[in-house]
Amino acid sequence: SSGINAEYGTHVLCFYYTIMPLYQLVTASRSDPDRDWFKSKYIALLQCTLTVVTTVVCWAVALYNGHVKVWPIPMISHCGVYPPEKYIFSIGLVCAAALMFMFIWIVETAGKIYSSRTTAWALGFPCSIGLMVLAVCNCEEEPTLHYIGAISYFVGFAVWCLLCSFKELSLEDEEKDVWVFVRKALAVFISIFTFIMLALFLVFKQKWQEGWIPLCEWGAVICSELFVGTFFFDLGDEYFIEQVKVPSHKLRHYNEVEDDLFCVE
Repeated sequence: SSGINAEYGTHVLCFYYTIMPLYQLVTASRSDPDRDWFKSKYIALLQCTLTVVTTVVCWAVALYNGHVKVWPIPMISHCGVYPPEKYIFSIGLVCAAALMFMFIWIVETAGKIYSSRTTAWALGFPCSIGLMVLAVCNCEEEPTLHYIGAISYFVGFAVWCLLCSFKELSLEDEEKDVWVFVRKALAVFISIFTFIMLALFLVFKQKWQEGWIPLCEWGAVICSELFVGTFFFDLGDEYFIEQVKVPSHKLRHYNEVEDDLFCVE
């Protein structure tokens, strides 16, 4: 258990030292020392880039070391089973899962897609947690947790994309935004790949070595990251995550107002 705890601790430290330099890189400086701005579009860019780079690098390292073959096409999870690629797989996708959590929150509050807290909590955030679980739990060492995480990620994200994309009708009418139509197409492809993959695996009991299940999995991941990537262009330079330092005298005023409201109730 001490070895597992040490490995989890390593994941946390690597996450911190990965995110902080990226944060400093893309944070826009402002003259006001009490305000810190961060362009929202960079979260989408970082999330899709990190996921794609991690997946491709793990596949290349696993292929180089003879852990997978070019054909049959390996499952993505099989590219993160043995060292050294399993460390890249875990660390990279844990960071990507954290960015996915932030991405879901950003797009649900930006008004660029159908916005609903229920949708985010029921589908969006669980898919982020699923990605983190499948990254940490090896499909050979902890298969049950790994596949629970994988199903949560793929199904949760597919349904979230469908629901959000096909409730963007008001945005189509108001903005005539091309990205709305692009996301509709990608959401359909994500769902087709995801549910065909699950049907082949769970219903028809097809072996992954036949190639169709991995093909659907890679297709679902590629379309998912393209879906996320559209928001880099769609959010543009108009949306920011802002952290504001509230002066102490204003903070005391806010607390007094809250106390008064509480007393009235």
